Amino acid sequence: MSTSSEFVELKSDTPLTHGRMRLVFRDPRDSTHLIKVIRPDVIDARWGSGAPWFKKRRRYRQYISFIRETEEYIAGCSQGGAALPFAQKILGFVDTDLGLGLVVEGVMDREGNLAPTLSMLIAARSFGPEQQAALERFITSLIESNLIIADINLNNIVYGYDPRHGERFVMIDGLGLSAALPLKAISRSYNRRSKMRRVKRMRARIERGLRRFPVAGADAAPS
Repeated sequence: MSTSSEFVELKSDTPLTHGRMRLVFRDPRDSTHLIKVIRPDVIDARWGSGAPWFKKRRRYRQYISFIRETEEYIAGCSQGGAALPFAQKILGFVDTDLGLGLVVEGVMDREGNLAPTLSMLIAARSFGPEQQAALERFITSLIESNLIIADINLNNIVYGYDPRHGERFVMIDGLGLSAALPLKAISRSYNRRSKMRRVKRMRARIERGLRRFPVAGADAAPS
C-alpha cells in the first residue's frame, strides 16, 4: 500500500457509481484503478456547520470509513500473508480536488469492463448455476476468514475475472467495524455468527430477486 504525491482532479469527471457516502471515479492515471472519495454533500450534512459538536471533534471525521476499511484489509492480509482474493485490493491514497481519495484496484469482467454487481446479475437473469457456485465459494471464504464486515448486500459484491483467480465474487465495500463496542474484534465466534446472520438476510434478498427474474434451467435460489 502506498501514498502518492500527485494531485488528481476529479470534479470535472462523471463518477462511475456512488453509494450512500462515496463517489467512485476511474483513476485518470491508470484505467484499471478506481478512486473512492467521500461525497461533498455527506461531509456537509454530517460534519458541516450544522453537525453535532461531538462529530466535529472526532479525530478522523469523514475519513473514518477509510480507516475502518484499510484496517480490515490489512487484517485480511495478515491472515494469509497476502491480499484475500474475495476482497477488493487497496493500493493507497491520493490527494484530489474532492479531498483524500482511496485508490483501489478495479474489479473487471472478462471484457475489461467494471464487474457487475450481484444485483445486476440477478436483474439480467445471469445468475445461473456457475455464478451460484462461485457465490457459495465466496460466502464460505468470507465466513471462514477473520474479516469483519459492516454490511453485505447485493450491490457491494461484484462478479469479476482475472487470469489468476478466474471468475469470482469480490466484496468492494462494507469492510470494517462500525459499532462502538468491538465485540466482533474481540470474539471470533461472535464475528462468525454476525456474518452468518448477514449472509442469511442476503440469501433472502437473492431468493426474492430470483423469483422476480428467474433464470431458465437454474435453481430458484442458492442452497
